[in-house]
Amino acid sequence: MTEESTQVTSEAGKRPVFLTVICILSFIAAGFAIIGYVTALTVMGAAGAAMSAMEGMEGMEGMEALTSAAPSAGMTWAYIIVGFLTTLVSLFGVIKMWKLNKQGFMLYAGASVVSMIMGIIYSGFGVMGLIVPVAFIVMYYLNLKHMH
Repeated sequence: MTEESTQVTSEAGKRPVFLTVICILSFIAAGFAIIGYVTALTVMGAAGAAMSAMEGMEGMEGMEALTSAAPSAGMTWAYIIVGFLTTLVSLFGVIKMWKLNKQGFMLYAGASVVSMIMGIIYSGFGVMGLIVPVAFIVMYYLNLKHMH
């Protein structure tokens, strides 16, 4: 009986290997996403400046057809900004879960759901855009018992 209680207390503050692995995968994914969003913000800013510089030019009829097929600039900006913010919130949630704090799960799950909804609105239904976030939410949920 004493051995059992000692084992429980020694494992109480220890992060399980599975939780460590999924947190590290989330850290890597968030790092790539942040780099991607910063790049997208830079490209969108440069493209906006180039488009405003070309506004008065003649012979741009072909450009109108090209830009009308693409999502609006406002929608693209919204997608990038919301995506960037949800990435930061989910990263904060993962950091909290790394520290075994249950609140991190709620932050991560909420940000992931918002990100999935925005992805569906912007680019339509994508299976991979839903399967991976849902799988990570489930994997983190299975580790809630180790968090306080």
